[in-house]
Amino acid sequence: MSHEQNEPSSAGTATSLANPTAHSHTSSRKSAYILGAASGVAFALFAPMLRPAARGAVKGGIRFGRYAQKVAANVKEEFEDIASEAQAELDLEEGNEKNGKKGGSKA
Repeated sequence: MSHEQNEPSSAGTATSLANPTAHSHTSSRKSAYILGAASGVAFALFAPMLRPAARGAVKGGIRFGRYAQKVAANVKEEFEDIASEAQAELDLEEGNEKNGKKGGSKA
């Protein structure tokens, strides 16, 4: 063999030595595809068993949503009551000032 025939093979060896992770990227990609396919098959097989658990989780989410709506409605009602009380106090204070009375009612 001549030197020119050996050169491409040595260049290929140098490239593989310079980049040792090239092979690991390929193998990790293959294993990711295999893992993805296996998980898809496993999900298809176990989906009927997971359905009741998923339904229970959705029901819990709906219950929590309804509870959160009730709490939010109560908080909103409280703030509306506070705002109307404050408005009534301001109106009373302004009415007292127009009539020449100082101060106001204390709650």
